[in-house]
Amino acid sequence: MASREAPSPASRGVSANKPLPPTFKSIQDVLNGEGVAKGTLVSVIGVVRDLRRPIPTRNSGGSNHGRGPARRADQSSLTANIDWKCVMTLCDKSIDDENTAQNGATGIELHLFCPQNAMPEVGFRDVVLIKSAKVQDYRFGTSLLSNYRTAIYVYSASAIPMPPKSAKDALKPRPGSKASHVEDDEHEYVSWMYHSMNKDSLPEADVFEEQANRSLNVRDKFSLLKDVGDGGFYDLIVEVIKDPYDLLDKATVWVTDYTENKHFYHHSWDISNAESGRDGDPYGYTTAFENPTTKGWPGPYGKQCLQLTCYEPHASPLRSQVRAGGYIRLRNLQIKYGRNGGNLEGYLREDRAYPSRLGFDVIQKSEFTEDADSRLKDLLKRKLEYKKKLKQQKEAFAGLENTKAVGAKRKDNGESATKPNAKQRRKIQRAQRDQEVQKEKTQKAESLGLNKQVRCESEDQPVSSFDRILNGVSWRRTRENGEEEHLALPFTNIKFRANVRVVDFRPRRLEDFAAGRKMSEYDCLEDYDGGSASGSDGQSETLDSFAGPKTWEWRFALELEDASPKAKGEKPERIWALVDNIEAQQLVNLDAVDLQANQEQLSQLREQLFKLWGNLEECKRHEYDAHLESIRRTKLHMPPPDSSDNEIEENGPEQAGRRPPDKVSNKPFTCCLQQYGLEISEADPTKCDSGEGKRYQRVFKIFGTAVR
Repeated sequence: MASREAPSPASRGVSANKPLPPTFKSIQDVLNGEGVAKGTLVSVIGVVRDLRRPIPTRNSGGSNHGRGPARRADQSSLTANIDWKCVMTLCDKSIDDENTAQNGATGIELHLFCPQNAMPEVGFRDVVLIKSAKVQDYRFGTSLLSNYRTAIYVYSASAIPMPPKSAKDALKPRPGSKASHVEDDEHEYVSWMYHSMNKDSLPEADVFEEQANRSLNVRDKFSLLKDVGDGGFYDLIVEVIKDPYDLLDKATVWVTDYTENKHFYHHSWDISNAESGRDGDPYGYTTAFENPTTKGWPGPYGKQCLQLTCYEPHASPLRSQVRAGGYIRLRNLQIKYGRNGGNLEGYLREDRAYPSRLGFDVIQKSEFTEDADSRLKDLLKRKLEYKKKLKQQKEAFAGLENTKAVGAKRKDNGESATKPNAKQRRKIQRAQRDQEVQKEKTQKAESLGLNKQVRCESEDQPVSSFDRILNGVSWRRTRENGEEEHLALPFTNIKFRANVRVVDFRPRRLEDFAAGRKMSEYDCLEDYDGGSASGSDGQSETLDSFAGPKTWEWRFALELEDASPKAKGEKPERIWALVDNIEAQQLVNLDAVDLQANQEQLSQLREQLFKLWGNLEECKRHEYDAHLESIRRTKLHMPPPDSSDNEIEENGPEQAGRRPPDKVSNKPFTCCLQQYGLEISEADPTKCDSGEGKRYQRVFKIFGTAVR
């Protein structure tokens, strides 16, 4: 459509210039960041250039129509009933003026989230006055985002009078209500701005309506990589495998969501990069631009990765903002067979309707929360499972599972699985005897007076004594010459219930029962235990690995004494049992925090543990303080204090009449314990039962136990 020359403001009876109302900013200043920082709230006035009509977001239970997730990093600023989204582009005099507009800016986008019944009615060339919208970087561009403080006022274009008359009567009724209101000078500025702008660059009414209505003709195109096919357009959430590769007019990058597609290129585990002759380019597209200093393929292996080619305007931000290990959302990605005709590839090209719109955005670290996109959580679960499976495969390849092969060979040589052999019969007889003994011990345990405030799972299982658990288990086998050989097992993987009482704990102070560690991308997964799935990659920990935001986890151990009935004069056995983060949460019914800085949580922990171990902490604190005092007096060559002085020093003059407890007083309780083995270093070759320089150590942990 040919442009027409617009009459000047003076010819229309409009003054050449009028200052913005106080607290308002021009759109060009917001885009340039002049006096406006990201994350701050601003007020602007602009004419609607284009509109994407309201659509339901995923948070509403409807489709998000490919517009991206409803949950965002700043979601805390939105109310719980927000479930619709509208996007409009606004322009003002600063954009209209060729002398002030920079970088070819055509306007600024407003992303409005609110309930459907509160959405404002916006039409062709209407003027929108916005108060307290948040400035954000979204898809590598500056835009405005609504929040609970945002107030929006829409003026009907056809009803705006010529200045100096006020545009107050053109104000459309508002579906919702806000505390703020429009001043008289703001109404007057709306009239002046609307009639002083050159509107030739704005679309005509029919084009505006066509584009607005077309924004509703969308569908949810989200897909996993395993389901993409030739000729389709898809929305994806993926992890970046390697840094983008610069090809001047475009850029390529490898991505994955840890699902397998039989039409993808197969990355072999046992073929090195040197043998393949290419780095991230199996088809030889970039032979002239190969970088011989880059490392080989980092995985995942198999047919789980897609090569993506991005053209402008996507290529430049891809090179500058995307790195290996990051996560991105892709929109309207074309999938088709590459130049070799054998493998699917992805292509991201310019959007003809919206040339400046990017087809991807980077998922920020702040989005990895409990409220993260469920599709992102699913990707992380698949990644975690892949890491575990890969580690197992590497261990099997290295020969660490030879025992399974030996067992399989023995079964193939003719051992019967239907009729018990001599070894199995002896095992059955021992189990019967143990059951009879256990029955007698259970009857005796009823008189122990167990702590009813502590409960554990599997109450139908018999209670085991420590002496039975701690006795070494041997494995008998018959050699080829007929001799019977007994092999002592360093540990057994068993779970059992026991009657115990707590007699000691580590660390010494309750404040140290919770430890901080650097946050991980897997923390948003409900069943993640804080371990490193990629700990086998050979990377060492540095100071940088502990920097940044921390998450807190329970980490302590309890010394348990067997409370089962004993013969007169028999000393009960003791073991140390670890309590990891998940089991500690169940045990004390509290989440781990920085106990040094949270005294209220520390008091709650002390109260819960008092139910578990009685006055144990008080006794241990008195014992530890007395030990430190003894060391101090020894260093200063001071004589031991008499009883009265000692009492005053330890308790203060006002507490001199109260003596610390002399004996631990607590009730036994029933808990669930698990025995397992840890591989540790060993200098004595005669003790190495887990390979050269290694041996197994038997350890215990508490599980399935809770203080009510």
